[in-house]
Amino acid sequence: MSLEAFPADPALPQLQISSDPELMREVFRGSLCPLPGRVYHIDDCLLSWVRYLRGVRCTLQYTLRLVEPETGRERNQWVSGVICAEDRAERIWRKLRAADPRQEIPQAFPTFEPVSFIPDLGMLVQVFPYDRRLAALPLLMAGPSRDLESLFFTRSGRGGWHAGEWNIEPIRYRTGARAVLRYEVEIRDATTGRTETRRFYVKVYRDEEGEQTYPVLHALWGKADAGAEGFTVGRPIAYLSSLHALLQEEASGTTLGDVLLQGRETASAARRVARALAIFNQGDVATTRRHSQEDEISDLKWVVNTLQWACPHLTAEVEAIIGAIAAGLEEVPPGPTHRDLMPDHVLLDGDRLALLDLDFFAEADPVLDPATLLAQLVGMSLRSPLPHDRVRTAAQAFTEEYFAHVPRTWRCRLPLHYAGAALKVAVGFFRRQEPRWPETIAALVKEAGDSLAGRVW
Repeated sequence: MSLEAFPADPALPQLQISSDPELMREVFRGSLCPLPGRVYHIDDCLLSWVRYLRGVRCTLQYTLRLVEPETGRERNQWVSGVICAEDRAERIWRKLRAADPRQEIPQAFPTFEPVSFIPDLGMLVQVFPYDRRLAALPLLMAGPSRDLESLFFTRSGRGGWHAGEWNIEPIRYRTGARAVLRYEVEIRDATTGRTETRRFYVKVYRDEEGEQTYPVLHALWGKADAGAEGFTVGRPIAYLSSLHALLQEEASGTTLGDVLLQGRETASAARRVARALAIFNQGDVATTRRHSQEDEISDLKWVVNTLQWACPHLTAEVEAIIGAIAAGLEEVPPGPTHRDLMPDHVLLDGDRLALLDLDFFAEADPVLDPATLLAQLVGMSLRSPLPHDRVRTAAQAFTEEYFAHVPRTWRCRLPLHYAGAALKVAVGFFRRQEPRWPETIAALVKEAGDSLAGRVW
């Protein structure tokens, strides 16, 4: 959460209040209605995510720290607010209030009324797990049905086992887009009495993105299970179209980010990841998704528009960078590309490496992947205690190893894609409202410019 001044938007004057966590703490104290028999004190409010379309709409995701006055127990609660130009948020609320989401699954809503409206801010408020775009989320937060439980065990080779009590924990959530839930359960073999703990992940989507992701996971799992080199994934269990939900077994391991923070064999880990990524980018994984040069430029233009609004003093620099990238990029033969490769999306477990979060997987310019990972490493060093020299060691080892295992012509595209990736990382600092985001954005914009000038690669 940041205390930096949020940019103004004349079409959305409510941003002045809704972007201030301290003011919103008081607003929520006065406007959120506890459910019958529940009493909570809102102790703190953090602004943790922003999705913004200038002059049209802004979605703000807050994390509230709640305290039960009688017991002193604390819990975190996600709450989202949507503000729109004119009165669209109120019109949406009027449609939603006709249906009471608690009627079907009352146990899914433990704190406040799921949906409400704050007239003074023109803000539609949704309390997790209620989300008008993720209709199945409350149902899945309430626990697996018998059919879903059976599916978990039969598809993962545990058909003769019995489940104990399920623990459901939300891991990631982006209002109106997707959520990731971790299902944990102790199971017992009916024949031997042996017990073990199993973990599954359920990803809930707004639309049918998971339907495209599932066959990619299935193909990668099949290759790894057959002994192919490179990355594996957690075993995919099923995609349930009726719930817009993808089910997957847990993939074990330590994230590359944690390995780097611990300082354990930094260069060796980076080289292992580089070799696996080179295999992945030159592999054969069928998908209907395509991400062309034109698509990439379109994505970067959105990033630039957001950066120019958030940091208007950097307008000239980011315009020059996007112009140079657009002029330099050419359409190239596409290959399997993750397109969202972060240190926390790579798991190391002994000799095994696993990939997470393939929702953006597409046939694209494969150099997007090393560029994205390298830019994310720099971003990681700007938000965590990761020493700069350790980042440099990992980046150098990764770059040398990766480009030693791919066609030589790929190397010349790295400065362009790295510059674009640095801008994407920069806008992420604003969207997450991280501390000192203006200074961090300026540093990453400079990094992008240095890449184009040949001072990085």
